[in-house]
Amino acid sequence: MKPIFILLIALLLTPLAAQHVNGAPSSDFDRKAATLFVTNYFFHIWDETNHTVSGEDWSLPPWVKPACYSGIQISPKLVSGEFPGRIQRALHVSWRETEPTEGAFDFRSLREELLKESEGGKYAVKMGLGASVWETRYFQSLHDRTIRKTAPGTAPLWLKRYGIPLIEEQPNKSVPFQVVNMDIYHPEYHQRYLRLIEAFGRSGIPQMKELDLCYLHLVSASRGEEGAGPPVGDPRRQLFEERLRAWAEAFKGVAYKLCLVSGKEEDLQLGLKLGMGQRNGFVEHYMLHAPNPGLGQELDADGYLVVNEQCPLIAGNRASGDENEEYTSAHVARFGPIETFPHRYREATLRMLQMRRNFVWAEGGPWLINPPLLHYLALELGKTAQDAPDAWCYLRESVVKSGKQGQPVKNFERWLYQRDADGARTLATEKVAVPPQMFEFDRNHLYDLTARQTQMAKGQTLIRFGVDEAFLAGGPHAVAVKITYLDRAHTEWQLEYFTDAKAMQVRNVTCGDSGAAKTITFMLNDACFPGRGYTGLDLQLRALKGDAVIRMVRVIKLDPKTIKP
Repeated sequence: MKPIFILLIALLLTPLAAQHVNGAPSSDFDRKAATLFVTNYFFHIWDETNHTVSGEDWSLPPWVKPACYSGIQISPKLVSGEFPGRIQRALHVSWRETEPTEGAFDFRSLREELLKESEGGKYAVKMGLGASVWETRYFQSLHDRTIRKTAPGTAPLWLKRYGIPLIEEQPNKSVPFQVVNMDIYHPEYHQRYLRLIEAFGRSGIPQMKELDLCYLHLVSASRGEEGAGPPVGDPRRQLFEERLRAWAEAFKGVAYKLCLVSGKEEDLQLGLKLGMGQRNGFVEHYMLHAPNPGLGQELDADGYLVVNEQCPLIAGNRASGDENEEYTSAHVARFGPIETFPHRYREATLRMLQMRRNFVWAEGGPWLINPPLLHYLALELGKTAQDAPDAWCYLRESVVKSGKQGQPVKNFERWLYQRDADGARTLATEKVAVPPQMFEFDRNHLYDLTARQTQMAKGQTLIRFGVDEAFLAGGPHAVAVKITYLDRAHTEWQLEYFTDAKAMQVRNVTCGDSGAAKTITFMLNDACFPGRGYTGLDLQLRALKGDAVIRMVRVIKLDPKTIKP
């Protein structure tokens, strides 16, 4: 799915200017990118007054800081000194480098690089110990498979004398390359690989505080040595499980740093049991793993996407990563036209937060797609209901592949829940088309619905919300409520909130007819949250004239004392 680079990704990014000749964009993609994306970093400034802004509002109080165990892999050249997150640096070491001669292990350079890249804990550091690739062949083009160059692999050259088969993987469909792997389940390979992991464990590097996470590589047609374990019942399954146990032993006491690169249920079951974390790629396909119980992603009986906070990956604050960086010209064939990139980036970013991720590779191109949302992401990764500054509900719906009719999946939620009830049955609306490359979508529903509305004609005038008790309960509390809505049809609606267990106050909204998205902020110093569970009532929106069309609601703590360490 994703390449993992040898050095800091910042060194590999080409400035946007380099893609231009005499100041003019060098391709149609570049011309569109210059219109859709930016190269200047900015973010939304916190305003502690009642106010309305155009578009979305990703601001947070200035006292909010990033989680200690979090990181964003991005070029420092793309962001300013005001970027709030822990920047993550990536190291990729190979078996070929660490055991150039059989039986002679050398991890000294890796240790030195870890110390250098961490800079005393200033930067988060991830690594991988690549081991499967014999070589990578690069073709002239997707259609011309004449080899123009061959890149060295990660498997030791001395393995060749043991007769281990080489496997020519399927050529990549969007970038002209082909990976040639060794058979990692061949007995001669497997026994020597286990010795490598044992030696790595003895080096003490896994326990170094400078190391935040480590990918547990497998084998794939991608340049990242990803993939999943063999199916249960396959003779190779035992060898796969031996690999996982060897890694867990090497990281004894700090197995939470390990990132299993498989999202398969049976692989996750063992990995989580061994104390590991997990990393996906392809979050650009943001409806993947909806559901996936091993990642804490479940669907309730009404089709709402809910998070099992007791999932070991989440409850144990283990290394939990994703990669949202495929937004370059090379990725049009994989994901669809550039015009769809901003929407997909937004959905994928919010999905990572809905999944409770703590480490992300963002912005793989030489531009920024949505700097304010990136800024917000950096402050939210790795937070729990207890220490998060806000809770939110994105009122959306998509239909994923499942049977003949597909499976509707409702909402992305982060400790703020919307549930239909009598008088509050909503309609998903505001269709945004997605390209056919989004393979996880039902083929008859290639679109997202990006808001919910009331249905006054049917007597459904309310949209109800419950706040997770672990975030805020009882009260009164000082909070800001930010509501992103569609400004149309001169609609009138109101926010209703509790000031004690029984009394409610209201704040009114009168829409214009611009048709644009707007975000209104209400500062509440006396908000109470008496509801319990997903269906408990803490806030509601009531349509008074016409139907309220709501995209997102955020509840933000105003008092840092309510943040639990």
